[in-house]
Amino acid sequence: MRARLGRAPSAAGLMVAALLVAITGRAAGYGLEFTWRGDTVQHVAPSEVAEFHFTLTNTGATADVFRFGCSVALAVPGWAVVYCVRGVCVEPGAMIYDTLEAGGTDTTAKVTVYTNATEGEEVVFLHVRSTGDTTLAESVATHTIVGAAIEEGVHLGAPAAGLRVVPNPVCRQTGALVMFSTSERTSFGFALHDATGRLVQTVACSAVHAGRQCVRWQPERDLPGGVYLLRLSAGAESAVATLIVE
Repeated sequence: MRARLGRAPSAAGLMVAALLVAITGRAAGYGLEFTWRGDTVQHVAPSEVAEFHFTLTNTGATADVFRFGCSVALAVPGWAVVYCVRGVCVEPGAMIYDTLEAGGTDTTAKVTVYTNATEGEEVVFLHVRSTGDTTLAESVATHTIVGAAIEEGVHLGAPAAGLRVVPNPVCRQTGALVMFSTSERTSFGFALHDATGRLVQTVACSAVHAGRQCVRWQPERDLPGGVYLLRLSAGAESAVATLIVE
């Protein structure tokens, strides 16, 4: 049989094809809603277990396969993490796939953190992404605390604590808005730490009035994509938010 020869697609043609794929994915009606049940911040006694439960809903008009992943953004020595979906349990770094029909819901996703006698705070992300439209993704951060962090009165980065980063994930080119509240007029600053706890960026700001604040934050140009902790210090108050830089 004679092989059929043809011209290789041009760069413009490949770009058009990619755009058509993206448009087709959106037209197919892919969608997801990823929520948590209960608190995403748990204070437990030494050697107790913290368990976090989640609900995934396929809000699209077609069946889809969802890819779960789990990562530890801030670890405590000796603690262990396992996450499960539909009875399949793996350690962070491994993937789990979950198929849902249009309108289907899965309530089996959970993260379990096993602590020991070591005091500290462990921050774990549970991620989910549509494989039908890979631009659709959500991440939820869980905080497990043993010991001293409770006594220090550190407020965590949940919306109710007053510290939010919008949008999250953060686009390196456009940055994000950091929103928080202060109880008095004070100076404040931010410290950005990577997943190993290493300080990678600091931002010092001038004094602000008491109440709700909104500050634009721009990641440094050479900052790698990944999971980070943003720590706010405002006078005697502090807060931590988890974020993803794309």
